[in-house]
Amino acid sequence: MSVIASTVVALANAAPPVPDISIVAQVTQVSTGGLRKWIEDNIVFTILVVIACVVLTGGLRGNLSKVFTVGGLTLVGLAFVGIATSETAAKGLGNWVLGLFGINA
Repeated sequence: MSVIASTVVALANAAPPVPDISIVAQVTQVSTGGLRKWIEDNIVFTILVVIACVVLTGGLRGNLSKVFTVGGLTLVGLAFVGIATSETAAKGLGNWVLGLFGINA
């Protein structure tokens, strides 16, 4: 009986094995794909609805300069979101800009 008790005490006092952090870091993959997809699905649509309301309200009040300013900035923002969410668009845009200076990449 004392052998069983001493074994239980020894197992209770034994420290659990600590995983090697370098192995965990090598196995774990970090990605922003889920966050990017969530922003595309939720945030972009909400921002478009808010901008549409601002443009319509400005148009009804006769503030056409504000409507064109907001509309133009909206197009710039949507272009930025499109480039940021596409992996090949940023590379293509960079190659196009370099091509303007005669550099072929």
